Amino acid sequence: MKSKTQMHYSTDIAITSIAGRFPNADSSQDLWDAILGKRELISSYTNEELHHRGVNTDETGLHYVPRGGYLQDPEAFDYSYFQIMPREVSKMDPQQRICLEVCHEALELSGYSSGTDAGICSVFVGSRRSTWQATPTLNHSPADAMLLFGGGSVDALATRVAYKLNCLGPAVSVGTFCSGSLVAVHMACNSLLLGESDMALAGGVCVRYPAHVGYVYHAGGILSPTGRVRAFDEKADGTIFSDAAAFVVLRRLEDALLNGEPILAVIKGSAINNDGAVKAGYSAPGVSGQEQVIRRALAAADVRADQIGLIEAHGTGTPVGDGIELRALGRVFADVSARSCALGSIKSNLGHADCASGIAGLIKAIYAVNLGIIPPSMNCESPCAELRDPESPFYVPTESRAWDNDKAERIAGVSSFGIGGTNVHVVVAEPPATKPDTPSSAAAHLIPLSARTEAALAQKILDLVKYFEQYPAVNIADVAFTLQRGRRHLPIRKAIVARDIHELISGLLDKSLVVAPQLSELQEMYISPASVWQAGESINWDIFYQTEHRKRLPLPTYPFERTAI
Repeated sequence: MKSKTQMHYSTDIAITSIAGRFPNADSSQDLWDAILGKRELISSYTNEELHHRGVNTDETGLHYVPRGGYLQDPEAFDYSYFQIMPREVSKMDPQQRICLEVCHEALELSGYSSGTDAGICSVFVGSRRSTWQATPTLNHSPADAMLLFGGGSVDALATRVAYKLNCLGPAVSVGTFCSGSLVAVHMACNSLLLGESDMALAGGVCVRYPAHVGYVYHAGGILSPTGRVRAFDEKADGTIFSDAAAFVVLRRLEDALLNGEPILAVIKGSAINNDGAVKAGYSAPGVSGQEQVIRRALAAADVRADQIGLIEAHGTGTPVGDGIELRALGRVFADVSARSCALGSIKSNLGHADCASGIAGLIKAIYAVNLGIIPPSMNCESPCAELRDPESPFYVPTESRAWDNDKAERIAGVSSFGIGGTNVHVVVAEPPATKPDTPSSAAAHLIPLSARTEAALAQKILDLVKYFEQYPAVNIADVAFTLQRGRRHLPIRKAIVARDIHELISGLLDKSLVVAPQLSELQEMYISPASVWQAGESINWDIFYQTEHRKRLPLPTYPFERTAI
């Protein structure tokens, strides 16, 4: 780690990793694949399934919509890895369990294993009220009552992560309803720029109970009678709620570059405000507030509206909400050329993930600017009247396409608006060009692998083999550096000495606990420390790559062994 917290004046923030879980999509990559494939992540339920869960739709006499977006097995958790006793886990809201695992994944994907590895790490979590919690009663012992108090409180989401991942910066659960997770990103950026933190975990989690059921539609409400989000379509009839948990790791851009970290995108600026009283009612959105927050974010990013190629909108699919959002955007983009900016909403795929919806939209924008792809927005077959105007600066892409090169840089804007009027907008751009890999002067490389159990180590080996088969040109020195510096060193161990990826794959498939090529000149420098480390001792990893600038790679993360409690 080569940086120290200090007052800072550059506004560029690197996004070094993303991790998440979504309905019918177990990772952020699965989410992106669903977006490109125009696939809904909302499930439909049969009467038999609903009856099994205690819902009798025939007796309600109401308009029941048998659709919903829920995470699979949210209670399942690797309590052994995090060293939390089952008794305590049983009293932890699944939102806390998922937060821990997803934040850990995000940290490892950024090339680190602990909140202190890169200095001071902060945690900001968009949160919602728990619908899971068992309420403490007089029958609970004081110890159990305290476990339930902490385990069921949304206030513990950020602090639980800080405690288990050793994050020493601010740890804050953010409650602004729908905009919570993107507000968390804004707060994390400010923490980095103010010098409070060197690294930040930011995102949100939403897990609802009862799970895997539909909902009752009421005329005049925000829920869709058809169970689909049709953002910006003339047939838009409401929204549908879903679960999600997702986080990004943020760094000051120069720190990420200095430390060889993966950079997926760059946050150029962000802004937050509130509608105040300038709107129809407390829960109604406000045109002026949304307009101003977008203008302020563009100003903070030093970006003009005509430089934006994609707006990832709040886009809930409610005619009133979408109409107000389009009016606000229209004011900001009034002087922008017709049909020059793509407009979409991830809610058409995912549904409305409540406080985690903003981070889901940001992830979509990150992939878009990183890969140079304008993603399709589904369920918009006939755009609403505002978008049919030939002079509108916006268009809704129905198919994915390459991001054109008319603009000097790929830049997107992401909006999230909360009930009560807290608005946030983030401007995100493509990552800087990367330097070509530098060859290592080392004759060979020591690859440490470890886990808490034999089964987890075996799965980690399989995951790495699959990764190297997919990315055979990866630099083995960077692999070694990442596994030496960016992973916890756990009790069950295997050490491999290898000169290239082909030799490393062979070593991974070898059942021996210490694997090395039969070369005498490597015995003392590599095989001896490999054997010492495999036996359970600590070694000084600084002796390797002292004179080389190595990269941290987004290698496969720890394979959790989850148990439902």
